[in-house]
Amino acid sequence: MSWAFLILSGIEEVIATIAMKYIDGKKKKWPIIVMVVGFFFSFYCLSKAMIELPAGVAYAVWTAIGTIGITLVSLFWFKEKLNKLQVFSLLFIVLGVTGLRFTA
Repeated sequence: MSWAFLILSGIEEVIATIAMKYIDGKKKKWPIIVMVVGFFFSFYCLSKAMIELPAGVAYAVWTAIGTIGITLVSLFWFKEKLNKLQVFSLLFIVLGVTGLRFTA
């Protein structure tokens, strides 16, 4: 169950980060609300995951899910570009998280 909380916390982090992209000063209220609620639930689920998982593993996986998730959203939704070195670096993050998953 702790891994489910951890994955959910990473997804919530991505949602909150996407909302940050849409904040335009104080003109738009919904992105701010989505961001605050998203980060709240993200930290809540992360704290639930840390009850059973080592803090270092949980935090590393949480940040990796956020990093990979927002990169994919940026790539497909916001049409941002990645170079070969960035893709290579992201693959290392995936390998590292996979290694942490199977050794925790």
